[in-house]
Amino acid sequence: MILLALAATIAATAQPTFVEKLCAESALAKLARCGTVEVPEDRTLQGGRRLQLNVMVFPATAGKAVLPPLFDIDGGPGLPDTKNAGFYATVGSAYRARRDVVLVDQRGTGGSNPLSCPELASAEVAYKPLYSRDAVARCRKLLEAKADLKLYLTHQAVADLDAVRAALGYNKIDLFGLSYGTTVALRYLATYPQRVRAAVLLSVAPPSAMPPASHAPAAQRALDLLFAECAAELACRKAFDPPNDLDRALQRLSADKASLPGEIFLEKLRSLMYQPSTSRRIPWIINRAASGNLKPFYDSTFPRGTSPYYDGVFLSVTCSEGLALMNFQAAVAKARATRFGDYRLQRQRKACDEWPKGEAAADFLGPVNSPASVLLISGGMDPVTPPQWAEAVAKSLRHARLVAIPASGHVFDGLSGIDTCFDPLVLKFLDTGDLREIDPACLDKMQPPPFTTSDPATAAGQ
Repeated sequence: MILLALAATIAATAQPTFVEKLCAESALAKLARCGTVEVPEDRTLQGGRRLQLNVMVFPATAGKAVLPPLFDIDGGPGLPDTKNAGFYATVGSAYRARRDVVLVDQRGTGGSNPLSCPELASAEVAYKPLYSRDAVARCRKLLEAKADLKLYLTHQAVADLDAVRAALGYNKIDLFGLSYGTTVALRYLATYPQRVRAAVLLSVAPPSAMPPASHAPAAQRALDLLFAECAAELACRKAFDPPNDLDRALQRLSADKASLPGEIFLEKLRSLMYQPSTSRRIPWIINRAASGNLKPFYDSTFPRGTSPYYDGVFLSVTCSEGLALMNFQAAVAKARATRFGDYRLQRQRKACDEWPKGEAAADFLGPVNSPASVLLISGGMDPVTPPQWAEAVAKSLRHARLVAIPASGHVFDGLSGIDTCFDPLVLKFLDTGDLREIDPACLDKMQPPPFTTSDPATAAGQ
């Protein structure tokens, strides 16, 4: 038994290697190195399933890298990071001027043993109750043939990232995490404190805030702010009365049993608040819905193209690290005090009843003791990771600075000043690793588009 355990430990800790392959897109082949890094699915098991992590490396454009590589970590949970390749290949090329940029599809996403549930992501279910238990059960049965669904959690993703670091031969790295990517980044900082020089955390989601515990309160806060901004803008104030319009819209939906359920209407509005480019349509959408016209709503929320999410990873993480660790009844009570109610909580709990539960790492909720410099950036209008979460995280870090983009949501799509303010600020910090070197004043000047007050097609034709 001792020999078996020793062999398993040796197998799990063997030096990983990067095996190059052709990039799937020919345009990227001239800019990036594509390949895989093999890791064990279960690091405690000898001879178990092996996973090929999909990795893309953008070498520094200046030739030899003079700064630590930047490991980009996307959110979700369940988003593949290589979907960001187009950004770093084009408008984000400044990020790789003096450093390599590394993209790793988290296990279960993209090209890393993908755990997709097509039935849960299809357009046919876009306006049906979230996560049908029967569909979730069918997806579980399908995916269990290729994966142990209990082993696709945050601490496995963290260990995978470090395996890629080692395979590529990097000693120190920098991190850029978004949303759930900040959860992974924080646990990487805690687990490998000497490996990180600097980290940028955008829309901070600490492990203690794993969804969906605070979905409704966070959304209500953002909705109240959005309605207040509408009241402060003359054109929006003259055109709409969003709180009363929303009451009338929900009453109309409730009276029409064949129509869209009100809780699904609200859940879709919550998603529109993620970015300024879509949130500024919300008062107009609500006003039209109040008069019985749902076309603006459907035009704005109908899924276009395939979903980038891998629901198998989302369910594994949120069922094992979210629902399993939260005080469910307390979360329900807080949710019911909002317009959004406990719809999301109840739907995800039913889905998790059909999903295998893994064990969160013992230190999952533990402190982060890292010497790295950490820049935390919050969106003032964020409907899912409110700024107070970043404030709490900043207090727990040794070297941290918190800044805010008042007009931003969960992401900043649609704001002005991304290329003239946000990117230069982040790049200056990453270039120096010095939190004192940045001047966040321009973040206050990043502005959203005006509120939509009429049908954009009609306005364009005038």
